[in-house]
Amino acid sequence: MKIFVINLESATDRWEHYKNDDRFTRWEAIHHKNLTDNEPLIDEMVSYWNIDPLEHRAKCACFLSHTSLYHHIVDNHLYDVLILEDDAEIVGDLPDKSILPQDGFTYFGGFSSNVRLTDGPKKVEFEEGINKIDHQKYRMLTTVAIYIPNPLVAFKMLQACEERGRPRAIDTMLKYTKRDQYVLFPAPVIERRCDSQIRKGKRNKFCNELYEWKA
Repeated sequence: MKIFVINLESATDRWEHYKNDDRFTRWEAIHHKNLTDNEPLIDEMVSYWNIDPLEHRAKCACFLSHTSLYHHIVDNHLYDVLILEDDAEIVGDLPDKSILPQDGFTYFGGFSSNVRLTDGPKKVEFEEGINKIDHQKYRMLTTVAIYIPNPLVAFKMLQACEERGRPRAIDTMLKYTKRDQYVLFPAPVIERRCDSQIRKGKRNKFCNELYEWKA
C-alpha cells in the first residue's frame, strides 16, 4: 500500500510524526498564502456568507491539495493508495487490498453525519469490516484517511470535485463520486489532537475509531 501524507511545508511539527517511517510519502499541501488573488476557486468555492476570508482561502487550499494528489494518482496510474492528512494517527492494522472494495473508495477514518449537514453528526451502527455507505441515511465527513484502490476511482473523485458546478469543501464534494463508497469499521485511523489549520481557535472534537466526532 502506498501511503501519502498531505503536509504543509511550514507544518514541520506534524511531519515529525511520520518522517522516520518509510511507509509514508510526504505530499506537499498548498498554503492559502500561496493562492493568488486571481485563483478561480476563491470565487467559485461556496462558503457561508459570514466565513472569515482566510478560512475560506484555507478551504480552497485544502481542496486543491487533495485534488492535486488525485491528479497524481490518475496521471501515474497508481493503485492501492491511502491518503492521510497530517493529523492522522494509525491505531489499527491496515488491511490487505484483497479485502478492500475495488469499485469505489473506502474511509479508514472520519465521522458520520446527518445527510443535512446543519443537523450535525449522526451515530451509525456499523458492522465490523466493510460497510457500504447508504447516502439516504447518513454521510461521511473529513478527509483524514481515504483509501483509493485504482486510478479510475481517483478520476471519478476528481469529476465529483471539479465538474459538479460550484465546489464546496472537499469532504462534502466526495459524496457525489459516481462509484460506491465504503467505511472500514472500526476505523484504523483517528485524528490526533491538533489545532485546525483551516479554522482559528482550539479544537475540542476529533474523529475516533467508531466514526464519532467526540471531545
